[in-house]
Amino acid sequence: MAKQRIPLQLSVQQAGRLRLLIRRHRAEETEYVNTRTAEEAESLTEEEGSPAWERAVARIRRAVRVEAAGHRPEWWPSLDVLMGEALEARLKLPDLAGPWPPLTNFERARLSLTGRWPACLSGLEHGTAERSFTLNVDLVLRLRTAAWRISEPILKELEEKNLTGPSRDLSEEARAERDRLAALLYPPSRIAREAVDKHWPIPLTTSANDTGG
Repeated sequence: MAKQRIPLQLSVQQAGRLRLLIRRHRAEETEYVNTRTAEEAESLTEEEGSPAWERAVARIRRAVRVEAAGHRPEWWPSLDVLMGEALEARLKLPDLAGPWPPLTNFERARLSLTGRWPACLSGLEHGTAERSFTLNVDLVLRLRTAAWRISEPILKELEEKNLTGPSRDLSEEARAERDRLAALLYPPSRIAREAVDKHWPIPLTTSANDTGG
């Protein structure tokens, strides 16, 4: 199936936990390769430390790395795969499942742009971190369709009230109204954050240092 790269704004804490997960996966795969290589090398007849022995160990390591690559999708899946599974689970819930009217070409073009929706940072006191994921094209379209259809009436109200400009150009009352409406929006990144929090397929490690970007 065709793939598409999509940027999503996660919380800084989530981005940190995903970074720790990838480090853990890499460390586990490296340990697997080292352990299996050592086990296979025990049966070598060449003198340990000799050039012939080193060449034989190198051949074993190459074979084990190929073996590890075969296990990777099941044992150490990529963030792209995990995010795809989490989003699929989130999009199946009744509030997002639809069915929704298909997006028009204009709507697709608008949704392909980042940073065009007023942001609601409730619960994101440490800010956000942009991360890009390569997902199935069909999943990206369903994500953007659900996000747009739920948010469409709110975006219309924001535009009618002229609340989509820079904050510095708005009065205090106008900023408060924009923030109220923005909290009701459901952009793709908000759906992704909920997917990470509630539908991530495997446990995420938490750390006192995961508030870093």
